[in-house]
Amino acid sequence: MNPNEATQSTCRTATPEKPRGRSGCLWLTGILGVFVILCLLAVTALIAGAVFSIYSDSGSGDSLKSYDREYISGTRGSKNIILTVPVSGIIHSGDMAGAFSQEGASADKICKQLNAALRDSNVKAVIIKIDSPGGEVVAADRIYNAVQKIRKAKIPVIAVMESLAASGGLYIAVGCDKIVANPMTTTGSIGVIIQTYKYYDLFKKIGLESESYTSGPYKALLDGSRPTTQTERLIIQKQVDEVYEHFVGVVAAGRPKLTADKIKHSTIGDGRIMLGKDALQAGLVDQLGYFQDGVDVARKAAKLPENDYMVMCYSRRFSLFSLLGAQANAASRNINIKLPGSGSTNLKAGRFYFLPAN
Repeated sequence: MNPNEATQSTCRTATPEKPRGRSGCLWLTGILGVFVILCLLAVTALIAGAVFSIYSDSGSGDSLKSYDREYISGTRGSKNIILTVPVSGIIHSGDMAGAFSQEGASADKICKQLNAALRDSNVKAVIIKIDSPGGEVVAADRIYNAVQKIRKAKIPVIAVMESLAASGGLYIAVGCDKIVANPMTTTGSIGVIIQTYKYYDLFKKIGLESESYTSGPYKALLDGSRPTTQTERLIIQKQVDEVYEHFVGVVAAGRPKLTADKIKHSTIGDGRIMLGKDALQAGLVDQLGYFQDGVDVARKAAKLPENDYMVMCYSRRFSLFSLLGAQANAASRNINIKLPGSGSTNLKAGRFYFLPAN
């Protein structure tokens, strides 16, 4: 063997090869690091978006940007919109259920839709579609006042009564320009109710006793652990009567054929329910019919062409906040225990309601 070749062979043998496996591990570690950083950035962006949604939704829930238009009937693409706003279930102030539930008529949501309609230049008329037994006094009054704002803007508002439009449902309806009811609609029930439960006899039987420490003699008016005194009954009844007088005044203001005296001194105002056909005779509604009849009334009131209008409703746009809000509502929902005879409306003690008695 040539000495030079032997030397080269020795050099080749002595030179160590590069650790290829270690280099591959470094590349894999780098890729994983970049992936983790991207994930962290994505999560940060989602959290920031959720926070932004919270503040934007709380401040602009009645903005048109918060809603999509959902087609119901009529000419698609028409700029003459008849907006339908549903009032379905017990009328209440807040959210009785999660964001994806249809339980109850939230005054918050309904008023936001009505306020959004004021900003929608294409809305030429509004239909309040009522299927409700009533609910909280203040919540019903909030919706009533939102309807008045629509009317002041020279936009016709028509109430369409479905199966049920009693008490608070009627309270909202009489604030509209016209009322259309089905002959078999259950309506009426002009009255006020406040409810509490008395359980002091039960406490005696099971050996329980309740103690309350109040700052005044009438602070615990609705305390169920003791009998109600006559003076307390008079105080509560006075408040009920005052709210009833307000209810009667609202009905009289919205129904030209009726006066407050006529309502109070007839079967119209004694709290009873009545069918739609009887409500027509009593002057509580303007005509009998179905939803499409209400659409026709709204179209004529807005002076829209027969072939150039679109009936639609607002649907809330999906956002990260709505999803998170739904999960939060579901997680925080209370366990409800209903007493026998308490009915399905689950009235909260101490609140005035426009509702038929259970």
